[in-house]
Amino acid sequence: MTELRTLLTKGLRPGVYRWPSDTTTDQVRRAATEAGWGFVLLDTSELHDKSGFLDLCATAFDLPRWFGRNWDALADSLSDRSTGEPEIVLWAGLHHLLEHDHDTVDVALQIFTEDVTASGQLRVLIQEHPDAETPDLLSSQPVL
Repeated sequence: MTELRTLLTKGLRPGVYRWPSDTTTDQVRRAATEAGWGFVLLDTSELHDKSGFLDLCATAFDLPRWFGRNWDALADSLSDRSTGEPEIVLWAGLHHLLEHDHDTVDVALQIFTEDVTASGQLRVLIQEHPDAETPDLLSSQPVL
């Protein structure tokens, strides 16, 4: 986990990054906390659709009750976050959701890469399974 801690300390740029699955959630959480960053876990390994994803985001990001549970509201809510500290988002289970609802994954990644990184707060780590192929929609993202 020293690699992540070093990257955070040196100022990891906002964006979406592939991250190896052999790193546990607790290790990522600990590295983020030790570097003074916030930590958010998005575990979509049990989700099947957009509604479930938006509900998960509302809870994980502690969005306000008025959050409209649509894509525009998610983009606005995340880009307006003013927690005062950069945050690491660990997205586990992307491939499971991708199997059930490719469009939801595509739009979520678009929000994370375009709208949210403009705010400079979020760095999203996509936790990959070693035996899973990374979908094409990630091919243009930075690789750590």
